Amino acid sequence: MHSNRFITLAPILAVALSACVSGSSNAGDGKDVSVLAQTNDLGGAKIIRKEPTVTQRGTFIRILVNNEPITNSEIQRRVKFRQLRRIKATAAEAEQELIDELLKLQEARERNVLASDAQVNQAFENFSKGNRTTAARMATQLDQFGVGAAHFKQYIRAQMSWNRAVAGKYQSDNAQNSQSKALFELRKSGSAKPETTEYLLQQIIFVIPQDKRAALMKNRKAEALAFQQRYGGCDTAIDLAKQLRDVSVKSLGRLMLPELPPNWSDDIQKTAVGATTAPKETEKGVELIAVCKARVVSDDRAAQVVSQSQAFDKLEQEADGAADSYLAELRKSAVIIFK
Repeated sequence: MHSNRFITLAPILAVALSACVSGSSNAGDGKDVSVLAQTNDLGGAKIIRKEPTVTQRGTFIRILVNNEPITNSEIQRRVKFRQLRRIKATAAEAEQELIDELLKLQEARERNVLASDAQVNQAFENFSKGNRTTAARMATQLDQFGVGAAHFKQYIRAQMSWNRAVAGKYQSDNAQNSQSKALFELRKSGSAKPETTEYLLQQIIFVIPQDKRAALMKNRKAEALAFQQRYGGCDTAIDLAKQLRDVSVKSLGRLMLPELPPNWSDDIQKTAVGATTAPKETEKGVELIAVCKARVVSDDRAAQVVSQSQAFDKLEQEADGAADSYLAELRKSAVIIFK
């Protein structure tokens, strides 16, 4: 659900970062953040205000969100990051955003959907490529502007993880009801059950360790392409993989069309039975998906899956409102201490 939303920052950051070499803005510098956040809207959270116990600016803990810290330094970085995004960049606004971001990360961690370092690093690299630069150069520019690559990556992690948490919560809340309702309506009306395609799939992964990704990617792509050309069907995949190093073959079982991974769906639909998709870079290395079987089905499960897909599409359209409501729930149960 909106998993690539942070990518929309690319044209804004590209312009702002290109100017940072000649000097950055001083907005937010030198301000005493110990008196900020008086205007924050924390939506019913339990708020406690205390005097700071450490006075060394840039290092002391400014806020505790459910006992997790936000430092003065992080607030200053977020002010500059908001400047890059060309949105209101007061310290109070930065505090609000960091509090919400930490609540999102905490919830994603609780739901076990927190984006991994590898996923975040890959997203950062893709973002850099989108700006026609390298990850190293982007990191240098972020440092020069006073934001830092680590701060930006934390923002990416929060975006990715929060989207997963929202999707998981609302899909879980709506799936069972929507499926049962769909079957009831179909049986009541006497209508034919909807048809969809069911696939039997294999996943072939040419594994690349994260620390060797740049060095090995070209060769692994070539190996994957050669594998695709030699592929003789799902029954022979494991034997073929045994002839190669660090290649895994995994059965994905039976998946219906609406259940296909979004980043693979179009490729799978275009692939003939007994063949594989073209090799694709992923966080694990280089992957192919083999189509072992495909058939049209029309039964109760097909009706459930199609109905669930339609319900999720509707949910996607309402995603922003759902996410806002979810965040409001987290704020109400949060304990936030200002120091």
